[in-house]
Amino acid sequence: MSKNIFLTGFPGFIASRLIPELILQRPESKIFLLVQKKFLEIAKKQIQQLEENFSFLKNKLIIVEGDLTFPEVVVDKSQIDLNSITEVFNLAAVYDLRVNKEIAYEINVKGTEHIVKLAFSMKNLEKFHHISTCYVAGWYRGEFSEDDFDKGQTFKNYYEKTKFLSEKIIRENKDKIPFIIYRPSIVIGDSKTGETNKFDGPYPIIFLINKLPKISLMTQIGSGVNPANLIPVDYVVKGIAALSNLNSIYQTYHLCDPEPLSQIKLIEIFGKKLGKKLIPVKVKSSFVRSLMKNKFISNITGLYPELIDYFDHDLFFKCEKTIKALEKFNIHPPRLIDYIDNVIDYAIKHQNEISRKGLW
Repeated sequence: MSKNIFLTGFPGFIASRLIPELILQRPESKIFLLVQKKFLEIAKKQIQQLEENFSFLKNKLIIVEGDLTFPEVVVDKSQIDLNSITEVFNLAAVYDLRVNKEIAYEINVKGTEHIVKLAFSMKNLEKFHHISTCYVAGWYRGEFSEDDFDKGQTFKNYYEKTKFLSEKIIRENKDKIPFIIYRPSIVIGDSKTGETNKFDGPYPIIFLINKLPKISLMTQIGSGVNPANLIPVDYVVKGIAALSNLNSIYQTYHLCDPEPLSQIKLIEIFGKKLGKKLIPVKVKSSFVRSLMKNKFISNITGLYPELIDYFDHDLFFKCEKTIKALEKFNIHPPRLIDYIDNVIDYAIKHQNEISRKGLW
């Protein structure tokens, strides 16, 4: 029997990087890629690029036109034998802190309902890999472990809330879906090359600091001691690929930095790399947030209200289970201090080429 993969979220950045890792581990498999009609041409070009870079992907990638917002998901089911699918990798979601309620619910919640329903008809499904986020923790304060989920938390924005609801749908179908959940923290560029296709998270801060005079005041949001949990995309991809091989049904993994730097330390490192001496000025996060609601100020700084909440939140992600599981694959989370130069160099070089709302 064929053992094939059904993957959503292509031609997004993480999905595109994950594909070669999956085929290396499953050389007999093919990957059926769910692609929206508006992304078909981009997807075809991306497949061509992948095949040029990785010859073993030739004839392994098959586009299936569809959309998670469609109740049936797949436009033409004759394009795919659902009974040949043994694994689903569900990466499709809206990754935007500023997303409005309607779009967030349509894609992150309804989309999950639809892909789960489709999975019910995959008679030989062995694993359903769901890419969630550490930030299902919402406004929870303190340590949030891989086994934690519903702690009565509220949420900063519709992105967090709908990703929580998406994960809840997966969990509520435990009797029908053999799921594994992966929760990355804030994903940034490749640790070796800095490559990314989306400048959100810490990138607006990097660009702002780069525009400042060599000696400048710099806002310290709140206490400055709370963590900013950043993790490079290559660790996330290799981590998901490796963990997907384990017999770990119903497990949740945190792909995050076990020793995240504080906001004040992170700003200091950014400043040093960019040749700036920054003098921190402590300001309440509520004041900065209200300030960024002014479109003129937001456009000048590149910052926006929803981003500010992440710089003054005493939330700590536990990831011991993930680190232990990845040790057998010799995969370890890199220290930010060891690769941040690559991330910043790439960002400054490509600042005007990449959207701040890229396709992940």
